[in-house]
Amino acid sequence: MTVQRPVTLHFTAWIVLAVLLAVALPTLALNKVGTTSMQVLKIPMGVRGIAMGNAFCATARDAEAVWWNPGALTELKGRHVVFSQINMPANVHLNSMAMARSWGDYSAFSLHAINLFTNDMAVRTWDHPEGTGENFNAWDLAAGVGYARKLTDKFSLGGNVRYLHSQLEEETYDGVAVDVGTLYKTGLRSLRLGMVIQNLGPDVEYSGTYLDYRNRVLNDNILREEQYEGASLPTLFRLGVAFDAFEMFGIKKSPDWAGELSIEMNHPNDNRERLNIGGEGVYRDLLFLRAGGKFAYDEESFALGFGLRIPVFNQYRVRFDYAYSHWGRLTEAVSNMDGADQLKGQPHRLALGLEW
Repeated sequence: MTVQRPVTLHFTAWIVLAVLLAVALPTLALNKVGTTSMQVLKIPMGVRGIAMGNAFCATARDAEAVWWNPGALTELKGRHVVFSQINMPANVHLNSMAMARSWGDYSAFSLHAINLFTNDMAVRTWDHPEGTGENFNAWDLAAGVGYARKLTDKFSLGGNVRYLHSQLEEETYDGVAVDVGTLYKTGLRSLRLGMVIQNLGPDVEYSGTYLDYRNRVLNDNILREEQYEGASLPTLFRLGVAFDAFEMFGIKKSPDWAGELSIEMNHPNDNRERLNIGGEGVYRDLLFLRAGGKFAYDEESFALGFGLRIPVFNQYRVRFDYAYSHWGRLTEAVSNMDGADQLKGQPHRLALGLEW
């Protein structure tokens, strides 16, 4: 069914987006490498998008749209829940969850959460470089809700609001971040445009107490209360296009195969612009083969992956996705480890999902 909406509503949506861009782009224009906080928000989520080289804001059409473009949630038909796990070096663990469901023909809701945490680490000081016998750990949490709606039959607008928490021993931060995304179907064959601003919010300011080891000779339990200077959230602007590869290039399409290409430009507020290009080949909606390239990154260069969608119990479909993203010198350093440490440290991404 075609969505009927006044034309003025379509233009109002673009005006709202233009205002948001006007507010965000002065910050995005600055090149301030290493000056943002809540670094967990910079780690790509969503295994399918990672396998396509992070070129995904115009391609997402399921629950993983919460990570790439909340405006694309309107492409979801039914319900989808997905859990993913990412191997990180240095005993860092990262898990995520996303749930979404369509509501009628025009809207969709979502829930999502990210949890990053470390194993216990030894407290090391100048006097005790091998450790004091005490341990500490660190963890971050980001959890939120999303909503998207079709404003016309070609244009969708969506957003996420998420709660943020970060803790390093007794130092903590609590805050809020917002994402805004759009998806526009141009009508030129299958060409789609995606535009997203992620992680808009107030500065991150940690506070709490810590043991002052400089004075522990005098007192073993000297606690200092500290309020730290604020740092910006890692705001990111995405602009991408996606299209059916066979249709766009006039290639005769096989009844068993489908293909999609995606190109995306990223502009973070703490680094230079980056270009991502990715593709996905689909065999009978059961097997998915993916690859992507990354350009202007310090270390990352390419990604590969595959997925399976298996029908079970009539209307249910189980999905399994895998992605490998090369981290340059970090990947090479992990490759020099022994045994299980090498396997755990490699940048493997796994996701398990259910559609119905």
